[in-house]
Amino acid sequence: MELEMTWRRAIRVWWAYAWRVLVLTLLAGAVFGITAGVIVAILAGNAGASADIPRLALAAFGTLLGAVLSLVSMKCVLGCNFGEFRVALISNTPWLPR
Repeated sequence: MELEMTWRRAIRVWWAYAWRVLVLTLLAGAVFGITAGVIVAILAGNAGASADIPRLALAAFGTLLGAVLSLVSMKCVLGCNFGEFRVALISNTPWLPR
């Protein structure tokens, strides 16, 4: 049965998503970001590249990592039980036999 979309329910779903993204991003940023930053800076320095190259590479890596972690967080929320409801995907097309 479909429930009414209220602000309270929307905030509960949003918060379930937001804290997961925050925690995953902070943990991944601390572990992978620092490690990747050191490695890229050393490699770029040894290659004689400008100081902007490591920053650009890390910005691209961070953006890609953030997108992947955001997707992982959304997949987790889609499987969450919120007590009185859960988020589910429902097809808009009628069921067709194969």
